[in-house]
Amino acid sequence: MAEQTSALTQMTRDIIRKSTLNGAAIGAIAGCGMAVLSAGNAKSCVTAALSGGAVGAVAGNIKGRQHAAKRVALVSPSALVRSIGKADDRMDAVTRDLPELLKQQDAELVTLNSQVSAGQITEAQFTQRFEVIKANRQQLAEALSLSAAQAEEAHTNLENAQSKGQTGLEWHLSATQNLAREATSARSAISLL
Repeated sequence: MAEQTSALTQMTRDIIRKSTLNGAAIGAIAGCGMAVLSAGNAKSCVTAALSGGAVGAVAGNIKGRQHAAKRVALVSPSALVRSIGKADDRMDAVTRDLPELLKQQDAELVTLNSQVSAGQITEAQFTQRFEVIKANRQQLAEALSLSAAQAEEAHTNLENAQSKGQTGLEWHLSATQNLAREATSARSAISLL
């Protein structure tokens, strides 16, 4: 389950990247171009692009405004469809498997309580296993919370693209909002110990 929620987090991060306006990419390219001109080699491009992110963002903003008058695709809907589809599949697996995992953990805790009461295991053995289950639940909860937040961020990016004139994003908006809602719902099913 931890692998599934971690993969979901990576997928929602990818959705954010693909839902970010093209101006940011144009800005990074412009920042990299300035680094190549000033440093004389492409090796410093990545470093300069990272450190010169503000310059790239400004250039991207300016370039984005220039394109606002034109009908430009600000995000790639087809790339988003694939990413959202993968994230939806992963979310379905999490939604399907999470209740069973929580049920197993709860049953294990009941058994451990009985064993410690009967003197079959020590308090330290109980505590050790309890802490493992607790840490697992916290990790799952954090991953689902992050996935929900990232899906919301992607939704906001898409709303921004739509407000700037991009059409054909209705399904994408609905899908990212639904993904955020499902991740939040799955997160709420996890009781932290």
